[in-house]
Amino acid sequence: MYKENKNFAERALKQLLIGSQLDGFRFGIGPGAVRVCFSHYSEQDPDVLWLTIEVRKIATIINKERLTTISKETVEELDDEESFQLLLRYRREKVKDVWLGDESPHLYISFESGKVLYVNGHDKNYECWQLGDMHGYGDGDWLIVAVPSNEIATWSPEEFK
Repeated sequence: MYKENKNFAERALKQLLIGSQLDGFRFGIGPGAVRVCFSHYSEQDPDVLWLTIEVRKIATIINKERLTTISKETVEELDDEESFQLLLRYRREKVKDVWLGDESPHLYISFESGKVLYVNGHDKNYECWQLGDMHGYGDGDWLIVAVPSNEIATWSPEEFK
């Protein structure tokens, strides 16, 4: 992952997610996807964001030692029920911080409770996750995607550059 792309994506993720809360989820378009809704109950724009997880290798991290040992190899892909049960543990929690992995665009979302949601960002065939304000829920100006080439792609409003 190119450092400049990672830095830009992390800055955008922080702008979008910090202060929001996990507000719900829904079944995704395809058979394997799940969408997680984050909402800002303030004047922030965009106020609703959707995290689409297509490769459901997700986990809860409670202790800091696990942050350094978790990887796509140590996390198994979850089915629908397991995914939704894991995500329910974060309902209404506020996002405190967000960052990406060093070599792969693994997504780490830290909540005020101290828990961290890990979302795998590496797959050779699929986009593992994407976050943005989708058309119909916002202006559709923001999109951050963990793409198959172990890279991160970002679209943002011109004024964010």
